[in-house]
Amino acid sequence: MENRPRILICDDEPLMTESLKAVLDNGSYQILTTNSSRHALTLIHAESPDLVILDVMMPEMTGFELLDAVDRTSCDAAFIIVTGEASVDSAIKAIRKGVGDYLKKPFEPDELIIRVENVLKQRQMKKDNGCVRAEKIQLENQLRQSQKMEAIGTLAGGIAHDFNNVLSIILGNAELALADLPSESPPHLNLERILTASLRAREMIQQLLSFSRKEESGRKPLRLNSVITESLKLMRASLPTNISIERNICTTECITVADATQIHQIMLNLCTNAAHAMEPDGGVLTIRLDPVTVESAAAESGLSPGRYARLVVADTGHGIEKDIIDRIFDPYFTTKETGKGTGMGLSVVHGIIKGYGGTIRAFSGPGRFTEFHLYLPKVDAVIDAEPAIFNQQHLTGGNEHILIVDDEEMLVDMMRQVLEQLGYTVSAYTDSAEALKAFLDCPRLYDLLITDMTMPGMTGTGLAKAVKAVRKNLPIILCTGFNEQISQENAQSLGIQSLIMKPVGMQKLAETIRSVLMPASTERRKNPRFGVPAGTFVISRTYPYERFSLVDIGVSGLAYGHDMESVPDDPSDRLAIMTPDGEIFVNGLRCKNVSDIPADSSIPGFPLPEAGQARRGVCFEGLTMLQTELIDRFIRNHATERLN
Repeated sequence: MENRPRILICDDEPLMTESLKAVLDNGSYQILTTNSSRHALTLIHAESPDLVILDVMMPEMTGFELLDAVDRTSCDAAFIIVTGEASVDSAIKAIRKGVGDYLKKPFEPDELIIRVENVLKQRQMKKDNGCVRAEKIQLENQLRQSQKMEAIGTLAGGIAHDFNNVLSIILGNAELALADLPSESPPHLNLERILTASLRAREMIQQLLSFSRKEESGRKPLRLNSVITESLKLMRASLPTNISIERNICTTECITVADATQIHQIMLNLCTNAAHAMEPDGGVLTIRLDPVTVESAAAESGLSPGRYARLVVADTGHGIEKDIIDRIFDPYFTTKETGKGTGMGLSVVHGIIKGYGGTIRAFSGPGRFTEFHLYLPKVDAVIDAEPAIFNQQHLTGGNEHILIVDDEEMLVDMMRQVLEQLGYTVSAYTDSAEALKAFLDCPRLYDLLITDMTMPGMTGTGLAKAVKAVRKNLPIILCTGFNEQISQENAQSLGIQSLIMKPVGMQKLAETIRSVLMPASTERRKNPRFGVPAGTFVISRTYPYERFSLVDIGVSGLAYGHDMESVPDDPSDRLAIMTPDGEIFVNGLRCKNVSDIPADSSIPGFPLPEAGQARRGVCFEGLTMLQTELIDRFIRNHATERLN
């Protein structure tokens, strides 16, 4: 019976003390009681109880003061705080003082029994592990690290907008400078590296934002060969000159499903560790990538049989001792001096690799070398060739009038220069109220609005609503560095055609503008279009007494000419097709407007029907089988030529 846990109950109310004792005095515990907090302190040090149930408000010494007075070097008792005046602050205070649990009076007897059992179990587990103090330190470190990570997540949203504005300015001005330099000039390579670093910074910010929103990272099939090579180029400048890099990247494609930013993070952590291990004399850092096959009969530990890409990071540093090599992937474990490591680098690498279905192994010869072997599952996937970072020849421009609004003056000036180089007329504002006034003075002057989301006074969505109230069919592009309240879906519900994340380069901006100003139905791209003879007309439900010249038609949509004054606000319509002899060939075609080309445009592949007329493209929606058959018959009988 002497092995029964010893419980000390201390409450200045004798009735409460006896009540607690009655609940717990079932033969399972040895119960000690006192109504004096000072006496309780003496009993704690003299009797070494396993658990102390302690009232907070007592006349001689409060429960919190008693906790502070306990000599934790000689006392390993667990504590349960009991109080009639509970608050969030007191609960937090109790937890910070190492209390195992917290109870508010009144409570049910069963609740007390359960809490006591749980706290005693937790204490016993700590004693069994033989590391009460070590675990306490570890938990405190974990708490501090969790608080840091939570703070990063909270700050991420706050800094993302301003940081992405800065990146937009760097990215845009670098591209403008590239446009003025011949590709063979020495500064051209330096500017390309600035672009590469800016794009990588953009991805890192997106990863940070995903972390703050607890989202999954952006995994996709990627070619490890090029990612590792790019990572080494970026890191060469950050490594000491007395460290040479030997690389052996195989020519065989090693494709895996991963996040490129996380692969860069892995390389950064491992190469930084290697550089520290080779201080101060330097050495050789070796990077190898090769495909391997793990057979069922000789599977590597932690790996299923299959095909893998093996990445090896090796150094000629001081190595890792045998007695600690099994602990190097534990969180917060580090052998580095204060200020050089948190003990999280290898733990993060281990977590990323495990998340990809791979494994990481460490080999070391103390005083000679260390090697990390990372195995990532290979997949069969076709990866499109990555476009050049910047190629002005591939940029598509236009002659429309664009209204730009952003509160960052340098960003507005950069975007104005970019768009004017692409042929657009630009009106730029740094104040949303001034921009709205200019728009209201002449609503038909502008063909597109590009606005920032977060601005003082009127936000981007507020400006969009005000503009749409006057001109419902004006296309709008909304730019944002970070905003949890807006997404592609609810942006479209506000009448915003496209939402783009900062920083945005010239290529992305140019493509987005063209896709918004001249959207094309995906289905119409997939299916051929056919020209039609003069005298073939479209009758619109919106304008039932007018006939519009049919330009071309396909199984999923058509295009017809119209006057710009005839542009309807409602994108949906119903059409009828009339043949040259006046027959209504098919009627009641439900459709949605997908493009409007102004009368003064000249765009290859999209001929205007007549001088002075505009061209509207529509895609069909919800066609019946009969309507589909009639359209097919109309194409066979009346179409003159295939356009694509």
